[in-house]
This record gives sequence, C-alpha cells and structure tokens, in this order.
Amino acid sequence: MNSIGYDISSAECKTLVSDCAAAAEAAAIALARFDERLSRAEPVLAEGVRQRGHAFEAQALIGLTGGLCPLEDLVLHDAGMDVRSPTREIARAAAMLDERRRLARREPVGILNPNALRLRLGITEPQEQDETDRRGPDSVAARRVVAPWDRIGGEEDADQTDEDNFDLEDEDDHADPAFAEIDALLVRTQKKLDAWNDFSSDEGRKNLTLRDPGYDAAGRFARWQQILEEGRGLPATLAVALALDAWLWLEPSERAGELGFALASTILRQRGLALAHLPAIGLGLRRGRFRWSPHLSLSVRVEGLLGAFAEAAAFGQADLDRLSLVRIVMLRRCENRRGNSKLAELVDLFVASPLVTVQLAAARLQVTPQAVEAMLKELGGSLPRELTGRKRYRAWGTI
Repeated sequence: MNSIGYDISSAECKTLVSDCAAAAEAAAIALARFDERLSRAEPVLAEGVRQRGHAFEAQALIGLTGGLCPLEDLVLHDAGMDVRSPTREIARAAAMLDERRRLARREPVGILNPNALRLRLGITEPQEQDETDRRGPDSVAARRVVAPWDRIGGEEDADQTDEDNFDLEDEDDHADPAFAEIDALLVRTQKKLDAWNDFSSDEGRKNLTLRDPGYDAAGRFARWQQILEEGRGLPATLAVALALDAWLWLEPSERAGELGFALASTILRQRGLALAHLPAIGLGLRRGRFRWSPHLSLSVRVEGLLGAFAEAAAFGQADLDRLSLVRIVMLRRCENRRGNSKLAELVDLFVASPLVTVQLAAARLQVTPQAVEAMLKELGGSLPRELTGRKRYRAWGTI
C-alpha cells in the first residue's frame, strides 16, 4: 500500500477471510439479534432507541477525533435551546446528527448510488475533470478577476511586478529581512488562494474554499467504489468492515471523513443485517479498546472494526432494556387514571424523544402548557432528568 493506494491481493483476501471469520460471524449474529428485537419492540420504544442512537453516534464520532461533545449540549443545540454558546465540536456533531437522520429516512440504494455519493461529497465527474485538465491552468486564470484585497492599494499595485517574477534579491538592500520573508509568504499564500478559487463569478466568490487541488478526491473515491464492488462476494459484516477500513485509509472526502461510518451502516442495511435501525458503528468503536490506525495490519484493522459492530449491537440491546425499564417505571404513575388522561401519552413522548419541553408536549398532546406542568408534577420521582439547569424554558430528557 502507498499513501493513496489500497491494494489487496487475492492471497491477502483469503487470509483475511480465514483470520476474521469468527469475528465476522459474531458481529453478524449480534447485529441480527438486536435488529430483530428492535423490529418486534413497541413502536415508541423502537423510535426512542433509534433517536438516541443517532445522538450517541454523533457524540462518539467527535470523541474519536479527540473533541469534547457533552450529550446534553448536543441535544439542547439540536432543539435550539442552547444553554451556552455552541462550540465547533457541538456544531459538527449536530451536522452528523442531521446527516444520520436523513440517511435513516432514505433507501440504501439511493444513498449508495455512485452519482449521488459524488454529489454529496462534491466530487467532480471524471469526464468533467478531464475537460478541466485539458483546458489547462491558463484558461482558468484568464477567467479570474482581481481579488478584493488586490484592489486595496489602488492603481499603484497594478504596476507592481508580476507575482511569478517575485524575487527577494531585487528588494531594497536596506529592507528588513524579516519583512521580506513575510512578504514572500503572503505572495505565495495569495497565489495558492487564487489557484484554488474562482473570482470571476458571483457563484465562485460565494464558494471560496481551501481545498487542495492535488488531493485527487475523484481517484480516491473511485478506488473506494472498487473495494465496495469487490466485497460483494464476501460475508456482509466482513465486506462492510473492509469498506469502512478502505474509507478510513483512502479518505475520499477532505471535509466529510465521518460520513464513512454512516455509509458503512447504510451498507449493513442494504445487506439485510440492520433493516430496523442504522447501526452506531462509531459508538461501538468508541466504547471498545480497539483504535483504528493505518500502521496496523489489514487483518487486525478489519477484526477490530468487526468487534466495533458487535459492541454497537450490544450497547443497543442494553439501551433498549434501559429505556423499557424507564417506561415501566413512569407508567406506574399512570395507574388508576381516568380514561381521558394524557399522562401515558406524555410518558411515551419522553421515551420516543431525547428531549421534551413544555411547549413541545403541549403541541403534541394538544393540551395547555399548564396541563403539561401539572402532569410533570404527577410523575414525581420518575420524571426524567432536567437538562438545562434553569427555572424557565426547561427541558427534560432520558439520555
């Protein structure tokens, strides 16, 4: 393997199948058992486990990159009830949360379509890339206009020497060398920005980017697609682990590296092991001892990812048990109530949603906020934990 390539010989593939057969079978059994149990559970419990799984996965992916993302802050930010200013990690986690919800609503075939993936990752079609290469850099530069910061100096800047002919030896002998180095760095930086961005149109000026033009995202994505096709003859869990390992190795996207975990979960759905949920693979990897590294051997990496699949399924089983117990405890407060009581519906709302506010409960149950406040008092000690720590605009959640 090299820095971009991901080459697996037939001998390595056979060795991989033999070494990881037990881990692949264990992961498949764990995922199938949890998915079957979730499909047979009550709809309110199943929906609650799915929604909580999305939040847990988003938090875990931030943790795998070394970031800090408190679950309470993530849930409050998702509901637009931030207690404090959201950090960059919270914003990233919220984007992952929205992405998983979007993928969970769609069919796997539409998600894994190569054209749809290219559009999602912002990868240029191969033929379009070839046309751009044939036009050459001169045609691109000819369409560019002067950047706003180039016009600050007025007409005098237009008479300066071209940047390509910039030479420190032509500077004044009395100039400070430190400032000369800074000027040279600014020139090189400006040339890079001009090469990566198009200032000739409004659309180009809106989409300013710092992407590396030599990253070859199209080539990396094509190789990942090839690995995905080669794994169709392998067992489901082994093929998905290999696809996720290839994604982490190749990094087809500069900005959406965490998307590989959601795509791996989608492939598990497509292969029939997760029809009732979107597995939280990142959560399983976060909870286990294994940490993926390109310095490890292929079999060790794939076996570690298979262990993450099983760990994610085990956590889902435990979370379903915990949520079922919470519902049973809260429903005890609903015994001997009148037939038109909305307290049981409020309990189901707490189970199905990670966060509940008075306004949300009033809208869902079609009652007044005062009635919701009264029902919250009736729940007593079984009421879920309050998340905001405030006396007004409060929120409760089972997380």
